[in-house]
Amino acid sequence: MRDVKVAAVQFETTPDVNENRRKALQFCEMAARDGAQAVCLPEFWMTGNPITGELERLRPLAEPVPGPTFDLFCKKARELGVYIVPGTIVERGEDAHFYNTSGLIAPDGILMARLRKDCPEQAAGKAEVEFGIRPGPGEYPVFDTAIGKVAVPIDVDVCALEVPRIMGLKSAEILFWPMCWGAAVHDCVMPYGIAASSVSDAYVVVANRVGPAPWLRLGGSGIIWLRDYVARVPNLMEGVAVATLDLDAVKARRVECQTRYPYWRRPSTYQLLLDDDAERKVRGRLG
Repeated sequence: MRDVKVAAVQFETTPDVNENRRKALQFCEMAARDGAQAVCLPEFWMTGNPITGELERLRPLAEPVPGPTFDLFCKKARELGVYIVPGTIVERGEDAHFYNTSGLIAPDGILMARLRKDCPEQAAGKAEVEFGIRPGPGEYPVFDTAIGKVAVPIDVDVCALEVPRIMGLKSAEILFWPMCWGAAVHDCVMPYGIAASSVSDAYVVVANRVGPAPWLRLGGSGIIWLRDYVARVPNLMEGVAVATLDLDAVKARRVECQTRYPYWRRPSTYQLLLDDDAERKVRGRLG
């Protein structure tokens, strides 16, 4: 058996950036004490979301990647001997543009990859487009690591189910999913996690935040395999969910699907998706 142990972190963001860093590093330590070989943090855990009416607050908090905050996690990964997916922060890129950025840090403290959210949102509670956050490159990379083949879709990137499907086709066995969904869409966390696991035939490690009104966040962090959580943090609570993953089950699932569904995902089914103007045409027909 190829077993690996992973952790999803769920906690509340405070107005104090330094306190949030302290909490995030402490939860990494908790996960490592529970035997986790990899830890995933939520989206925008350090500063909170870019919120309409509060955008200027975030501009001085944007950092380069690598930079001060990621350096702390590189040091912590080396200290603990674990992989860390450090959630996301607001990145000020070398091109002076903003990005919603995660990464993959190896146990030796090396930042293996900088990963930018491909689908920035525009809503009052997550005004990424208004703030100026640019989309990532849309490359959906998969990384071969000592704990298996891993990928990092960010937040609503998973809502385009083609993304986890592509990652699965690239042989990803674990999807680390930093996200931040509030109470209004909390009932979607589990269904999208299940869908992402089902279309990718991979484990999904989801890390969400919790917090009070006006932007109530319930959580839903945990590890999903196909139709259910195998471990999760209770709603509204801070904590760490740790689970042992059987990566041989991923291989067995893929063999089974090839046998049961020999025409799985026929290309002709997706012809409309290959039409760059399809969405514009649909919106035009709707008036």
